[in-house]
Amino acid sequence: MSVAARPDEGPHAAPGRTLARTGAVSLLLVLTGSALAFGTTLLVSNRLGAEGAGVFFQISAAFAILTTLCTFGADTGLVRFLAAGRATGREHDAAALLSTALIPVAAASTGAAVVLWVAAPAVADLWAADAEAGIRTAAPFIVVGSLMTVLFGALRGSGEIVRFAALQNLALPLLRLAGLCAAIGIGAGIGTLSVAWAVPVLIVGAAAGLLLRRTLRHHRASPAAGRNPAGQGSRPSRRSFWSFSSARGVSSGVEVLLEWIGVLAVAVFLGPAAAGVYGVVNRCIRLGSMLDHTARIVSGPALSAALAVGDTASAARLFNSVTRLLILGAWPLYLVYLLFGAPVLRIFGEGFDAGSGVFTVIAATMLLVVSAGGVQSVLLMSGRSRWQLLNKLAALAVAVTLNLLLVPALGLYGAVIAWSSAALVDAGLAAVQVRFFLGIGLRPGVVALPAALALAVFGAGGWALRLATGPTLPGLFLLLVCGGAVYAGLVAVLRRPLGLASLTANPGLPEPAEDMPVGRR
Repeated sequence: MSVAARPDEGPHAAPGRTLARTGAVSLLLVLTGSALAFGTTLLVSNRLGAEGAGVFFQISAAFAILTTLCTFGADTGLVRFLAAGRATGREHDAAALLSTALIPVAAASTGAAVVLWVAAPAVADLWAADAEAGIRTAAPFIVVGSLMTVLFGALRGSGEIVRFAALQNLALPLLRLAGLCAAIGIGAGIGTLSVAWAVPVLIVGAAAGLLLRRTLRHHRASPAAGRNPAGQGSRPSRRSFWSFSSARGVSSGVEVLLEWIGVLAVAVFLGPAAAGVYGVVNRCIRLGSMLDHTARIVSGPALSAALAVGDTASAARLFNSVTRLLILGAWPLYLVYLLFGAPVLRIFGEGFDAGSGVFTVIAATMLLVVSAGGVQSVLLMSGRSRWQLLNKLAALAVAVTLNLLLVPALGLYGAVIAWSSAALVDAGLAAVQVRFFLGIGLRPGVVALPAALALAVFGAGGWALRLATGPTLPGLFLLLVCGGAVYAGLVAVLRRPLGLASLTANPGLPEPAEDMPVGRR
């Protein structure tokens, strides 16, 4: 998918209008990607069953964890420094920054791939006997996945958010779904399924590299390139780049561990079938998390640019707008999970509704987490990656401790209590830091109407349907269709009170403040 560059899409031109347009297109792509990922999970769970899906999810978890650790925050570093460079007329620094990021990542990911290949038999003994082939198949693609992630970060920092979203949320999941359909159609084993899942990373990574090369050439040829009238900052050194990125890298590693540690703990203590059930719950919850991911993608460069020139007021307005949109988009989904978790899980095949109880606990937790807003993005784009790291480490300590104590005793409920506690610790600490140390607070009036709207339609309305139909598929269908139509209509009618009309305004960005260097952390 390609969207032609527009002359008004520079860092200082019509940022509100551009942000709204970019956000709308990116959200559409994220929803498409979420639907494709949902379809992939449906395919795997229905064809492989709980035990086979459990093995597949464990391999996916290992790939995600190692790729994130090897990337070591370089993608986020590129988002921050490239966006700040564009805001201060230093586009010519992009090539050097990209080299600074790619070389260490390539070396680290190659080492990790070799170690995983060698250790595959030992790892498979902990999971399932037939996991070894899948592990060894996925190992070489850790290198490709890590480099692709870095290139994605460079695309975001260069302003190519829509193209990045098209690659990540359309091309990659579509190719994976097609590959898995073909592999399952011929009755392939876990090794071939891993190939079908990993090869699209190579294709999409190559496309990202070609697109980035074209983008950087365009920026160098731009009349604004190299224009730095206020003398803002200088090119970040390798030390400053990795000082920021490494802290984010550890945070990202901890973040992905927090996402997958429950699946791995359940697999070790309860077996692959239970891991398959918990993995499906995890994938469903990630549908809502994708909205937060979209908010980070779209608002991250704008936050970095605003904070780089000392405009805290614009950053605060953007933060509140993003939080309002997150509640409008994510609360309905989590309320559906809360009330109709069992029929949602039945879609994935026999036996998966055993996770309906833990599903409701996670859904209730996510209502609170979403209410904190885009606090993680604010911390990162303000340069406080070390603060985020400490938050993630605290959350990981809670997750590891509670998983070890509670999963053997309480089963899936132990895993979900551990996950929920860790999520609340992480979001709570970040919210306090953003509010009291950065001075960017959430105004209750901003979120009151979106929350009330979601609670009225999907909370009260969903509860009434549940009483009338029970937790059944017809009740779920009625809530999605009728509730969705009513909700969309109310949002359209209340567009101005909800603040959606203001997203197309042109608030503008101030001129760079001379006392706020780009590299300040």
